[in-house]
Amino acid sequence: MPDNEILVRPLSIEDAADFNHVVGVVARERRYLRFTDAPPMESTVEFLEKSLGSGNPHLVAVAAGKLVGWCDVCRHSFEIEAHVGTLGIGLLPEFRGKGIGKALLDMTIAAAERLDFHRIELTAFSDNLRALALYETRGFVREGVLRMAARFGDEYRDIVQMARLDPELANRDRRIA
Repeated sequence: MPDNEILVRPLSIEDAADFNHVVGVVARERRYLRFTDAPPMESTVEFLEKSLGSGNPHLVAVAAGKLVGWCDVCRHSFEIEAHVGTLGIGLLPEFRGKGIGKALLDMTIAAAERLDFHRIELTAFSDNLRALALYETRGFVREGVLRMAARFGDEYRDIVQMARLDPELANRDRRIA
């Protein structure tokens, strides 16, 4: 594989340290994630063991043998919400704007749909315009705004809630009881 080629593949438990590193880099930017640093390594391993063991789709982007990004969908734990998952995604700064996020997102959505996720939810900061635009091109719809929901020091930021419904099910008649 040439050095400039990106490989997208399933994440494995052996990737835990690299995954934790990438999550930490993105979190410390305080611009994209709802946490400000990576969790302790033990927590990362526990999360991955549980999530991978549950069959959730976790994909990573690898460049020159180095993990540079991830995208995952984690199924909700309540029985009545077992068709719903929450999407997480992140890329190292130097790999943004190259189509890698789109590829990760598309492949993860496809994997989630094969696994019977019928609703995929996410949150994004309202000033993350590039991400919001990308999500909308992939069928995500804004469902609400949590005003002043995040605080970084003295700065308050709104959080946008979005969801994508399985296209085959989204157009069915729905009854409200």
